[in-house]
Amino acid sequence: MEEKHEIITPNFVSKPSTTAPISATYKHIAAKVEFNGIHLTIFKGVNPKLASELVKVLTENAH
Repeated sequence: MEEKHEIITPNFVSKPSTTAPISATYKHIAAKVEFNGIHLTIFKGVNPKLASELVKVLTENAH
């Protein structure tokens, strides 16, 4: 029999915060990086090794 694989794309929707003002969400940004129109925002509390790998991949493949 033939196996069928279905690719399901996740649909992540963030819920709007009713308790905090919009400007409060920007206090947790640690760094913003932009290369050739690609924006990467790194937030405080993220795994530093993962963040450095993401920046490395972004800079290597942004050409």
